[in-house]
Amino acid sequence: MKKAFVFDFDDTLATTECRVIVRSSITGYQLDRLTPAEFNSYELTKLEYFDFSEFRSEEFIHNAVPTTLINLAKEVYDEDHSVYVLTARADNVAEAISDWLFGFDVRPVHVYGVGSDDKKCDIAAEKKKVLTTLAQAFDLVYFYDDHEENCDLAREIGNGIKVYLV
Repeated sequence: MKKAFVFDFDDTLATTECRVIVRSSITGYQLDRLTPAEFNSYELTKLEYFDFSEFRSEEFIHNAVPTTLINLAKEVYDEDHSVYVLTARADNVAEAISDWLFGFDVRPVHVYGVGSDDKKCDIAAEKKKVLTTLAQAFDLVYFYDDHEENCDLAREIGNGIKVYLV
């Protein structure tokens, strides 16, 4: 049986000090710094925009603190199962995330970054698209994420996917 294990990065495999900065559209000044969890539900006003610069910084990724799920990622990797990372970050940090995982002797097949550096995307919908594709290629896909909406949409895929809210 072909199995894939798909992990979100922020607050699932690792914790970082990265924050999404909310800035004033008029002055550019920082109005707030949001954790990944706060970002998921934050609604911008017309006079605000998101600054994702900390999420593009490889330094924050290289200094990430692993969660206990890193042990599962290592275990399933050692059992020759496919490991993927599916993150709300943009694709431009995929290599840094892969490098971080290499430090734990885990080599992901791919790191999918479904976010954007300059706008808020429907992350849950984008993650669902990737998971749907993986569910077609594998007999069973295990998905781990810390955000309930991401997990809810993943469950809609149906048979062949096991979803875990962490």
